[in-house]
Amino acid sequence: MKHITLFIFLVLFSLTGISQKLNKLGKIDLEELPTAPEFQVRKIDGVYKVFKDSFIFVGNSYYSTTEGFITSLESVDDEQDYIKHYNTDGKLLATILSDRIINLKLSENGMQLAFYNTENIIDINLSNYEIDTLSGSFVYTFLGNDLIYYDSKKKEIIYKGSRILIEDYPNQFVVYNDDILVFTKKLIYKLSGGNLIVLHSLKGNFFDAKIVNNEFYFVDKVEKRKSESFTLYKTSNFNKFMIIDKLDDLNQ
Repeated sequence: MKHITLFIFLVLFSLTGISQKLNKLGKIDLEELPTAPEFQVRKIDGVYKVFKDSFIFVGNSYYSTTEGFITSLESVDDEQDYIKHYNTDGKLLATILSDRIINLKLSENGMQLAFYNTENIIDINLSNYEIDTLSGSFVYTFLGNDLIYYDSKKKEIIYKGSRILIEDYPNQFVVYNDDILVFTKKLIYKLSGGNLIVLHSLKGNFFDAKIVNNEFYFVDKVEKRKSESFTLYKTSNFNKFMIIDKLDDLNQ
């Protein structure tokens, strides 16, 4: 069992997309107008620090919320990872330590976070620092302020107290046009009333997805005997699909 320690001190996306295409790896590549970086990460005397305006925080990842700031150290060596929670004045409120912090995600209001520690999903309420250890998987996200995740042992999607059985391992959860979409290797579902409704069957395997200007883009990867091909589709209703880009015979 991984160990997590909490120390408490007293105290979708908005991109100006010009066009969408596939990169050489088959992922969706967004051409964006250049913008100044919101923050900088520097390693000073062996310590990673985040520089944001007049603030200097510790860590190599940074997140801003309406209630303050979150930084984390997600290392690749034997160091213990951590998350630091600061208020809007930059004062440290809490430090959360874990053997591993993977795929850190924040709720929409910034008052709840979740990460994977290689064994469980750790869900933490930043208002009172209550910790919930969930028997899940690497597949989870916040839909607004509610956590949705996949329990790989029971083969269930858990959302708002509901448990939805699904045989195929979900790759991703996305909200689009107020619908919750579930992507598996072969199918795209809509989650409705505790049921999964098939919206689209892929020719190959699901590979990538992005929402740009209220249009949904996804990549269908078809594996051939000696090569791979990738097709980028666009849809606004999952009834009509437009091919935007294609890579044939990749890695041949």
